[in-house]
Amino acid sequence: MDIERRKRGRECDPSFEERDDERGQDLTAATDSALSFCILELPTHLLYDILSRLPPKTIFFCKCVCKTFLKIFGDPYFAEIHVTKAPDVAASIVLQDCSVPSEFRFFYMLDLEETSSSSSYSNHHPPCRHPRRSGLSKSLTVRNTKFLFCSGKVTLVGSCNGLLCLRHDSRPPALHYICNPVLGELVVLPPLTFFVNYSGFGFCPKTKQYKVICFIYLLCIDPMTNILSTKAVSEICTLGTESWRRIGDAPCPLPQCSFNSFLNGNLHWLTDHGVSASNLICSFDFEKEQFRSVPSPTHFDPVFVHKISWINVGVLGGQLCLCYIIGDSEFDVWVMKDYGVQSSWTREFVIDIKFYCGLHVNDLNYPIQFLNNGDLLFISDSKSVVSYSPRKGTFKNFKALGTDHIQAIAHIPSFVSLKDMARGKTVKLDKWRTGEGMHIYISS
Repeated sequence: MDIERRKRGRECDPSFEERDDERGQDLTAATDSALSFCILELPTHLLYDILSRLPPKTIFFCKCVCKTFLKIFGDPYFAEIHVTKAPDVAASIVLQDCSVPSEFRFFYMLDLEETSSSSSYSNHHPPCRHPRRSGLSKSLTVRNTKFLFCSGKVTLVGSCNGLLCLRHDSRPPALHYICNPVLGELVVLPPLTFFVNYSGFGFCPKTKQYKVICFIYLLCIDPMTNILSTKAVSEICTLGTESWRRIGDAPCPLPQCSFNSFLNGNLHWLTDHGVSASNLICSFDFEKEQFRSVPSPTHFDPVFVHKISWINVGVLGGQLCLCYIIGDSEFDVWVMKDYGVQSSWTREFVIDIKFYCGLHVNDLNYPIQFLNNGDLLFISDSKSVVSYSPRKGTFKNFKALGTDHIQAIAHIPSFVSLKDMARGKTVKLDKWRTGEGMHIYISS
């Protein structure tokens, strides 16, 4: 059709071809102009919004593009808006390798997006119970961040907005570290003179302050009955301050009974008063610095609670959730649709343990986090990172870890700089790059 049109045009008007060529040149010029559009010409707020949606790995590459990008990525405002979008573009877990007795403690940040691209589905089958037995450092890819401490007594406390909290317990005084493994920054909090039994890490959205709370168990003797009992007191430290503050008696947390449980400025855990459903779940408000009880589901009467063989509290889709196992048959997940309202507890899904041949209760005892698609991520008894899809009823193997001594927490990488909140405290920048990723070497 175009050829016939051009023929008729040339026969009727000799200047047709010249005008047609001019139109073609104009179109080419317009196309070249569109392709040469510079992203830096966008309004500042749009530019920040676009760049904040990039994965951390891409942001590191973009830092090398131009000085303008480098300046943007170093802006505290960019770090603030990136944190709000990071859960949609970045997902990772921090693994602590405790398998090798050593004076060093190794941590690995595993990129879930990268790892899941090479994983495989196993429909209606539990995690493989015979993974390849190799060292953790060999089973992770070279793109994962590795950082280490010159001490074997450093343990993971928690993660919040891309910052990690770790605790050093080898000797009094206990030390807490706050670090950003992406930026290679670390701050040491003031020492504590007591042995710390449990620690928590969180953020106050109103004041934009990061705080660490510690629980210290004390032995008490009733002067009337001479009965020995244990009570917990708590102390809190705000990042950037020089001391800890005593905030009074606290409910005793159960160890390893919460995962990714920071929600709405509150940290949640289960108490050791599980026989009473009214105070089974406790929370700490980082703004008001107060403890509160969170109502349990209505069916959690004392008789039902005694039937629970394992229970944990976490967050699913921005809602508080309870995961528990009744006997050896069912893994139940309940969510609180309206925070603080007892009647809003709703059963989200259940895993019929007996339905999956070879699935054991221990395979479900170590949840890490819920992914954005609702899948539950956990470390199975076979020492593999595994997810379960409630929608499909399938398991997905992410990674065989190859070691029996692993601790893990959910982590969202960010560009929140400790320099912006340290308030004069020394921020260590001990980082370098090798073929195995980023290392942070901090002596205790």
